[in-house]
This record gives sequence, structure tokens and C-alpha cells, in this order.
Amino acid sequence: MDSKRFTLIVLLVVLCLALAVPQAFGQDKAKQLSPKRLSSTGDSMTVAIDAQLPAANHWASWANGYHGFWEWLLGLADVYSHNQRITKNFGSWGRANYMEAKSGADMETDFVGQTLQSVGHTPTYVTVLMGHNDVCGNRFADIPTDGVFEEKFRAGLTTLKNGLPSGATIYVVGIVDIYRLRQAADDKKALGILNCEVLWATTLLNLFPCGTMLNPLLTEAQRQYTRSRNMAFNDILKRVTEEYNGADPGHYYVYTDEVFKYPFTEDEVSDIDCFHPSASGQKKLSEITWFNGPFKAYAK
Repeated sequence: MDSKRFTLIVLLVVLCLALAVPQAFGQDKAKQLSPKRLSSTGDSMTVAIDAQLPAANHWASWANGYHGFWEWLLGLADVYSHNQRITKNFGSWGRANYMEAKSGADMETDFVGQTLQSVGHTPTYVTVLMGHNDVCGNRFADIPTDGVFEEKFRAGLTTLKNGLPSGATIYVVGIVDIYRLRQAADDKKALGILNCEVLWATTLLNLFPCGTMLNPLLTEAQRQYTRSRNMAFNDILKRVTEEYNGADPGHYYVYTDEVFKYPFTEDEVSDIDCFHPSASGQKKLSEITWFNGPFKAYAK
């Protein structure tokens, strides 16, 4: 058999296999659903703790926030959240908005449970911003290992993979740089009265979270160690998200670490606790995550 005929036969065999088994040759994913049914997993960042008023401020959440008549009447912040952007770009018909996030939640103990709640709502768009409390322990020993963090993250993604409708999108946002949050509030006063350093000093009594970053007795080297764990967890989030996106033809997985890179300013940090994003910080989170996310083409 001459080489030209052999080459032709090989090409025909490859073409037949590609037609018979398209998925093996890079078949397109399932058609992406619109993000009208939003479910957000996460921690205090997503419930907008202390963003404007003490405790959770759901109206000011970067993901689930809303701004209706009562928010306008009471002078509450409009952060133009993903929830609002979805309505603006995709319409109000068929809209649903679910908050699974809880203050104090972490990847190690809470992510899987939140994803189970999420799939129960059959969302078409799930946001994930989780891991701050894994980094922010009272002690360094409280920070989970890479192996534990990855195991729990994978377990939650698998729950979403098995439970979400075909074509749904999972958007994983990297953990905010808590070192920069601390820097931004270094010269700030809580409620304009109490130096933030004084408030943070209560980490010594376990009365304030994130002793692994805010404890006043820490050295710079220790704070940089905590930051390195922050970055290591983000590396895991990125790698695993991309792995699932490549292996699962039924769903879309997107990761961004742009919020980690963002240098928060003093006014973007809470006036109440000197650490969580303020309402303006939540607005910036919404903007950054939307325009680096899966629906960035919808710019309204």
C-alpha cells in the first residue's frame, strides 16, 4: 500500500471516530443556561457582615444584594450586586435569588452543606467565595492543610456537579487578600472613635476573629506566613476549578483571583469592625467579580 493511500485511510478512520464519539474529540459543552436562578455559597464576605450596619447586611452583598423601596427610603447602600445585574441584563421573569452563605462558615466544615442547600434550589448560577475563615483562625494550628482544604472543596464541587441542571455555571472567586484588608484599615478608627488596632487586640482573648492576621503580637514574618496560606488556598481553588471545567461537559466552571489582587482603600473597609468590606467595598467586589466572571459580556 502506498503512503498516500495509507494516509487517506488513517484520516478517514479518524474522521469516523470523531463523528461517532464527538465528546472524545472536544465536543462543546451543554448549552449554558442564563443565570436567572442565583445561589451564593460563602461566609461573612458574601452576607456583607458589618458593611453598613452591625451584623449581616444582605442588601449590600456583592452577590445577592438588592435595592428596593425600603432600602432607598432608609438610605441603605446600593452595591449593584450580581443579583441586580442579572435582572438588568436578563430580565425579571423567572428570577430567583438564594443566600446559602453564613457568617463564620469555612471550607473545611461548611462548604459541602451549603452546596447541598444550593442544589435543593436548582440554581442555574452558583457563586463560591469561601476560605477566609480557613485562613483566619485563632491560632496557626487552626488553618487546615492543603490536603484537607482541597478535599472539602472537591466534595462541594462534586455535589454541585451531580445536582445542578445541565448548563449551569459555577463561579469560584479567590479568597480576598486579608493582609491587604488589614493594611487598608491600619490607620482607621472603628465608628470614628476607637483605633482599629485596639479592636483587633481583642483577638488575644478570642473575642475578635482572625488572630492569625490581626493579633498585635504577630511578627511580620508570621503575617506573611498567613498570607502564604491565603495564596496556597487560591492556587488550589484555581487548579481544581479548571480541572472540573475541563472534565465536566455538563457545567461551566470559572475562576478569578482578581479580588485577591485588588488593593482595598480605607473607605472600602467596614467602619464597624475595621476588617470586612464596607458597602463601597462590596460594590467594588461586585464590579470586579462581574467583569471578570462568566457573564462579563453583559455589561449593563
